[in-house]
Amino acid sequence: MILIALGILLILLFLVNQKLFPIGLVLFFLLFDMFDGFYKDDQIFAAIRYIIPLSLMLVYLFAHGGLRKSDSIFLVLITYLGLLMIYIPGDIILSAKTTLAILIALLMIPIGREIAENRNFLQEFEKYNRYLLILIPLYIIYANIFNVGRSYAESFTTGFLSTSRMYIAPILIFLGVHYIFTNKNRGAMIKLFDIGLILFNIALLIVITRRTSLVMTVGALFVYMLLNRQLIFKMVILVFCLVAALIFSYPLYEAKLAAQLEKRERIQDLETYEEEGRYLETLFIIDYHDKREDPLELMFGVKLWDTFSFGIKYFGRDRPIHSDINMIFYSTGFFGLFLFTLFFVHYFLLGNGKITPENRKAYYPILAMFVMVLIPGRFIGTFTYAPLLMLLLSAIKYYRPVEETETEKEETVQEEKLLEMNA
Repeated sequence: MILIALGILLILLFLVNQKLFPIGLVLFFLLFDMFDGFYKDDQIFAAIRYIIPLSLMLVYLFAHGGLRKSDSIFLVLITYLGLLMIYIPGDIILSAKTTLAILIALLMIPIGREIAENRNFLQEFEKYNRYLLILIPLYIIYANIFNVGRSYAESFTTGFLSTSRMYIAPILIFLGVHYIFTNKNRGAMIKLFDIGLILFNIALLIVITRRTSLVMTVGALFVYMLLNRQLIFKMVILVFCLVAALIFSYPLYEAKLAAQLEKRERIQDLETYEEEGRYLETLFIIDYHDKREDPLELMFGVKLWDTFSFGIKYFGRDRPIHSDINMIFYSTGFFGLFLFTLFFVHYFLLGNGKITPENRKAYYPILAMFVMVLIPGRFIGTFTYAPLLMLLLSAIKYYRPVEETETEKEETVQEEKLLEMNA
């Protein structure tokens, strides 16, 4: 019933207030992932997770003129994935669901661009970021009280926000730090409250021992510091306070962290990193193509997004390929990897000189987190953070102040007049 209620609420939000619809999508996907483990993944709930949001997103884009001629690479990529799903699918349900998940995440790019033309989404998102920083710890507390979901150790659980679903936390933590430094209108009490939320969420990442989440957090803050040299002193003070607070509060989470680490001994020994699955799967993919010697598979991929048989063959269990880069190469081939590269260069690298100075300081740390995710993987097919990541990158990149937007429009009109005169 919870998932059905979420679907109904999303539809109502779309009908009543389309301005909040993109935020509603982010919250919908997060809440869905918090409770989907209670239900069997049947056709009804698959429709709620995929069809309802996708249908509303397409209607939203067509109503707001979100797709343009410059989006041709978007259409080429989706068409290519559609053809692969027809001609070289693995398990057709898995191939279709993963392709729809990718489409939904990538559609947040034109949605973010449309938002950016009307308002400063980065500024607007501040209060929602705070709500999400509150929501995740509350959910994890609830999950541990009622023993919901599972983790490496029985003494602690993140509910159904397991493994890669918790990658949303570093994004929210980074934005929380950004807002502390950039919003000068907030009082000291609000800033202390936000620091407390950031501290709590960092402690959760430490306890769940997710290396990628911690690397994302540290990496984003490091890039942020490089882009904001004037904030280095304040950043050092903030980091010192956070580390000191984590040390003083260590007795509160020591037992749970020890239990988690006991189950994950491998991550404590650097010598075992050559046994890391993501490293091995790269070698196994090379081995697979060396033995197959099939140029069509090398160029166009193998069993679109269905890599369980690969895991059974090389790992002895139904372990799918984890790294997004490996997954794209194995499932869509060199041509697919080329299209994905063109896609992200087009949307996230070209034209970055036009990003406003303030937004640029937040854009590149978030982009760095995205790159960090692609290597260990699980961006593909994950709803918890992928749509939010795409929405933020797009809305931050394409935002222009009103004065600048008007100037660009005037320049465009003048260029069109000159072309007409020359014709």
